[in-house]
Amino acid sequence: MPFHLRTSERASCRLEIRLTNAEREQLKEMAEAAGLSVSELLRLRALGRAVQASSDMTTIRELRRLGGLQKHTINKLLNETGVTAECIDTIKALREAIERLAR
Repeated sequence: MPFHLRTSERASCRLEIRLTNAEREQLKEMAEAAGLSVSELLRLRALGRAVQASSDMTTIRELRRLGGLQKHTINKLLNETGVTAECIDTIKALREAIERLAR
């Protein structure tokens, strides 16, 4: 979500909260995984908006790429039913993994 504009209005108010050191570290790790600042992560979460980890998006892209390669393999090996069935099973597994990550 880099370069995502929240609104045309620039944030100008501060909100102070108390956290334990463990909570602060956990928030920093979550923000880093999502590719956001801690402030942006808290804003999104507090306002009920979805936060998608950037690593999840990278994984989803890779799984989609692998699915495309499997599809290409199926097209090349249409006459060999055992290999084709295995490729179809692999594509189904990739699709399930993408759906789990997307949730």
